[in-house]
Amino acid sequence: MKLTDSSTGFGLTLTDRLLAEPGAGNVFISPLSATLALSMAASAAHGSSRTSILSALGLDPTVDPSAQARQTIDRLIESDPNVQLELAQAVWAAKGLTMNPQYVARLRGDYRAQIANLDFSSPGAPKVVNDWVDNATHHKISQLVDSFDAQTVAYLVNATYFHALWATEFKAAGPADFHTFSGTSVGVPMMHREDGVTQVATPDYRAALLPYKGGRFSMLLLLPRAVLSPAGFSRFLTRAMWDQSLSLLHGAVGGMLGSGSCTGKSAGPDISAFCDGGLVMPKFKLDYSVELLPELVAMGMAPGATMPDLCGGCYITRVVQKTHLEIDEKGTTAAAATGVVGATALRLPMTVDRPFAIALIDNASDAPLFLGVIGAL
Repeated sequence: MKLTDSSTGFGLTLTDRLLAEPGAGNVFISPLSATLALSMAASAAHGSSRTSILSALGLDPTVDPSAQARQTIDRLIESDPNVQLELAQAVWAAKGLTMNPQYVARLRGDYRAQIANLDFSSPGAPKVVNDWVDNATHHKISQLVDSFDAQTVAYLVNATYFHALWATEFKAAGPADFHTFSGTSVGVPMMHREDGVTQVATPDYRAALLPYKGGRFSMLLLLPRAVLSPAGFSRFLTRAMWDQSLSLLHGAVGGMLGSGSCTGKSAGPDISAFCDGGLVMPKFKLDYSVELLPELVAMGMAPGATMPDLCGGCYITRVVQKTHLEIDEKGTTAAAATGVVGATALRLPMTVDRPFAIALIDNASDAPLFLGVIGAL
C-alpha cells in the first residue's frame, strides 16, 4: 500500500505547483499514472538518481518500487467488477539497446509491461506509441508523442483508463452561469441531485462525496466559498484541508467511503457532515496536457536522473502527461497517459458554479487516481 499511500501527498503537491505557474488554468492530472511510469524509471536507476525520483514521489528511497507497483496494479484492476479500471505499461527501446536482464524481468513480472524495440529515428515511430496509447485509453487520448529527438533511446509509458456509473444518477438541470478563474461567467450545461448527497460544510469550503456503482470508488468535490484564482486555489488545496474533509466524511459514512450508509456528524458550530444534501454541478469534457519534469525537479528529482539498468548513459529528459475527463448524468470517464523519455452553514443545494477541485478516489485507501482543479469551462 505504500505506493498508493504516497500518491495523495505527491498529487496535491504537484497540482498546487501547476496551479501556481504563471498563466495556469485548469489542472487535471493522474498521480497514479505518473507514479507508475516514474516507478518504472526508478527501477532502472541506481544511487542518487533512484533516491531523487522516489523522494519526489514520496516513496521510500531505499526500496525498489517494483513489488509495490505489482501490488497496486493487481489490487486496483481486480477491485470492483462494476468499474472499468485498466492500467497498462509499455517500454520501447532502440534496437541494439542492452537492458539489464533483471530489469527486464521486473518490467514483465511486476509492471506487466509490454516491451518492444523501436527505431526512434523513423518517421513512423510516434505513431507506434500513439496507437498503443489510443487503444489503452479506449480512444480518449489519441496522441501522447509529437516527435522523438535524435537522442531518444527509450520510452516508458503508463496508460490509465477509468469508467464508472454513478450509484445514483443525476438529472439534467439546463444551463447556468459558471464563474471562471478569470472572473467572467460562461453558460454551461448543469445536472442535479435534489437530495441524498453526503456533504461537508465548513466556513471555508463545501465538499461532496459521490460514490460510483459497486462502492469501491467515489468522486470527491471540494468547493471553496469564494471564487479563487489558480494561484489562490494552490494555497487553498492543502493536505490539511484534504485530510479534514475526508475525516469528516469518514465520520459520517464510516471506514469505507462508498458504503452507502450515512449518519450526520458535527465537529463544531460551523463544521459538519450531513447526509441529505442537494447538488448542482456542470457536465463537461476536458483534455489536459503538461510537461512534468520541471515540477518534478523542483520537488527533488535530480535533473538528468540516470537509468543504467535501461541503458548505459540513459537519463530522463522529459515526463509528459495527458489526461481526459468526461462527467455527465450517468457517470464518469477518465483517462491518462504518462510518458517518460530516456535519452542520452445553511444546507442550501451545493451549486458548483465556480472553480472547484475534483478527485476520483479509491475508497479503500482514500488515494486519488485522478486529481485536479477546474476553473475554465
